[in-house]
Amino acid sequence: MISVAIENSFASWRVAARRLLINRVRPEDIVWTAGDQVSLFESASGEEPDTGFSVPRRFLALAASVACFDDVSKWPLLYRLLFRLKDQNARLLEIESDPDVHHALMMRKAVKRDIHKFHAFVRFRTVEVNGQEIYTAWHEPQHWTVEAATPFFVRRFGAMRFSILTPKGCAHWDLEQLTFSEALTRDHAPPEDPTEDFWLTYYRSIFNPFRLKLRAMKQEMPVRHWQTLPEAVLIRDLIRDSQNWEPDANARGSKRQNTKG
Repeated sequence: MISVAIENSFASWRVAARRLLINRVRPEDIVWTAGDQVSLFESASGEEPDTGFSVPRRFLALAASVACFDDVSKWPLLYRLLFRLKDQNARLLEIESDPDVHHALMMRKAVKRDIHKFHAFVRFRTVEVNGQEIYTAWHEPQHWTVEAATPFFVRRFGAMRFSILTPKGCAHWDLEQLTFSEALTRDHAPPEDPTEDFWLTYYRSIFNPFRLKLRAMKQEMPVRHWQTLPEAVLIRDLIRDSQNWEPDANARGSKRQNTKG
């Protein structure tokens, strides 16, 4: 068995995988481990060797997404797919019923969903640092999606300085460059700011008890994210009130009259 140490990144896995492929190391002979040291199959310069095998773009896109999945089983899975693409079937990725392909596609789906939730559930608060106003947010992604998700915020909020802090890495935008830093713990989450009361008032005003579908709401806004959302302090009370809420008689009469008309 060969032990291969890599960082938790697609780039690190890709360099190691290419060298393993050159040496025709079989997937079952590898133990993938976490580490930042230079391993047996990684060049000190970090340059990728030429395998003599053209890796399909479709695989590279899939692998880059799967690399964000929060499970170390992703590395042997990706190498197994790469090895099979070279030795067995160049069209392997078209066979979605194949167990390895199916597993990779499910990982990619989970990562894409996590990025979608990242975009939907980040809430910025104003923090002053060295006299500068910085919009800061705390978010808890399920997977390693910080680098994949944050360019969206640069495109949308590029005119403001911001930091997004998470237990899986942090992102910072200074109006010119997007940079990333190490993970932080929840105690670094920004405190409430003066605008939060306005947001809560708005959220309460748009809540419609007629349209509440609890199961659908929890699918779109999983309970695990409630602790990071300012409006979450209202959700349980709004749900309870909606279950006890009944329209008054005049409202019911007006509705019937309008229906007949």
